[in-house]
Amino acid sequence: MGLLSEKPDLRMQASDIAAALDAELQNCADASFSVAGFSTDTRTITQGNCFLALKGENFNGNLYAKQAAEKGAVLCILSETPTEDPTVPYIVVPDTVKAYGMLAHTVQLRRKAQGLRVIGVTGSSGKTTVKDMTAHVLAAKYNTFATSGNHNNHIGVPYTILHMPDETEVAVIEMGMNHAGEIDYLTHIAEPDAAVITNIGTAHIGNLGSQENILKAKLEILNGMHGGDLIVPADDPLLLSQADALADRVTLRYSSRLGNPAAELTASDISENAESTSFSVHYQNEAAAVVLPMTGIHNVTDAQLAIHAGLLCGMTLREAADALADFVPGAMRSERVQIGNAAVIRDFYNANPEAMAAALNGMQTIAGNAKKIAVLGNMNELGAFAADRHKELGRLCRALTDAAFFCGDNYKDFAEGYGSSESAFAEQDALIEALKAFASAQGDAPCCYLIKGSRGLHMERADEALESLLRGA
Repeated sequence: MGLLSEKPDLRMQASDIAAALDAELQNCADASFSVAGFSTDTRTITQGNCFLALKGENFNGNLYAKQAAEKGAVLCILSETPTEDPTVPYIVVPDTVKAYGMLAHTVQLRRKAQGLRVIGVTGSSGKTTVKDMTAHVLAAKYNTFATSGNHNNHIGVPYTILHMPDETEVAVIEMGMNHAGEIDYLTHIAEPDAAVITNIGTAHIGNLGSQENILKAKLEILNGMHGGDLIVPADDPLLLSQADALADRVTLRYSSRLGNPAAELTASDISENAESTSFSVHYQNEAAAVVLPMTGIHNVTDAQLAIHAGLLCGMTLREAADALADFVPGAMRSERVQIGNAAVIRDFYNANPEAMAAALNGMQTIAGNAKKIAVLGNMNELGAFAADRHKELGRLCRALTDAAFFCGDNYKDFAEGYGSSESAFAEQDALIEALKAFASAQGDAPCCYLIKGSRGLHMERADEALESLLRGA
C-alpha cells in the first residue's frame, strides 16, 4: 500500500495500438513489437517509446517524427503523412489528441477488468486539494495513484492513465474544465466508479454564463460512469438540489460540516488554530477525531469528501480519519513559510472568488495578532461578472486585512471595492515595488502576507521578491 509514482514505460503491443486506433501500421513489416511508454515531447523521448505528435497553433509535432526516432522512439503516431521517412513504423490518424484519449481508454478498460477502482474528482474550487487528500487517505490502505501537477485536461488525463503503475489498486483522477463538454470527454476516457464534486462556484462563469450551467458541466462526470456513487457536500445548495434528479443514475452521498440533515457523514466540534484544524467526523453511529495540519474551515469540507471516498472503497472511519494527520498540501496551495516575524502564505496556484474568500478567512487564524496583508492578482475567466466579483473581493479585503495590494486587468475594480487606489496596479512590477517598500517599513513587526491570484498572473514573482527582501538577500 502507498502513494505510487509515475511509471513511464507502460508496455503495449504495436498491433494492439493500431487496433485501438482503428488504423494501419505503416513502414512496418512485423507488428509484433512492443512500445515501452508514450511521449508527446521529443525532449522526453527514451528508448522504446511511442511518440505521439501533437499539433497546435504554434507547434507541429509531426515535423519531429524522425528526431523522435533518432532519440529512441520505435513507433510514431501522426496526424499528417510524413514528408520525410521517420525510419520507424508509424500510424496516421485524423486527430492525435483523440488518439491519445483512445489509447488511454483502452488501457483503462483493461485495468478496470483486472480490478482497478477509479475515483474522479472535479469542482469549481478545491478539486486539487480534495484529489490530494483523497489519494492520501486511500494510500493508507491501497496502492494508490493520482493525477500529478496540472494533468487534469484532455492531454493530462490520458497522460495520467498511460503513466499509471501496474500495481495500482485505486486511481484518483482529477478532471478540470473551462467549457461545457470537456468533462464529458474526460470521464468517458477514465470511466470512474465513483465521483467527487467539491462545489459549484463561479470559476469559469465567464465561459459558461451561470452557476446552473457550471453545475451541468460538472455533472458531466457522471456520463462516463455506470452507476456508482457521487460524493458531494450537502452544504452546497446547487448540489443538494440534485437529490431527486440523479436518483436513477447514481447513489448520492452527502456530507456536511454545517449539520445538514441530508448528510450521512457529518462534522462536529470544529476548531482551528494557526497550525491545524480539528473536528470529529460522524458516520453510521461511529465517530472519529480528525486533526488536519492546515488552517481553514473550508478544509473540513474537503477532508470529509476524502474520508467519504475512503469509506466507499472499504476503509473504516478510523482508518480514513487517521490518515489525514500527516497530509501536506501541494506546492503553491496554502503553503506557509516563516521568515523572522513574517509569515507568508503561498497560495497562488489559481484563484476564483470562492477560493479567494476562503484564503482571506483562513489568514485570520494564521495571522493571530500580526498585521494581515493581502497581495492579490486578478481572477480570470469571469467574463461579464468580473467587475462585480473583484469589487466584492476588495470590500472583503477592507474588512479582513490591515493592508492590501492588487494587480491585473481588474485592478480598478479591486480598488473601488477596497476604497483606495493607492496600492492597486495594472502591472505586477509596480505592485512588487510598492510591496517591497511596505515590507521594508514594517521592520520587525509581526506580519502575515497572503499571496494569491489566477495562474496566468504568475504571482510567484511577487512571492520571490517579498521573501528575498524579508531574508535580507
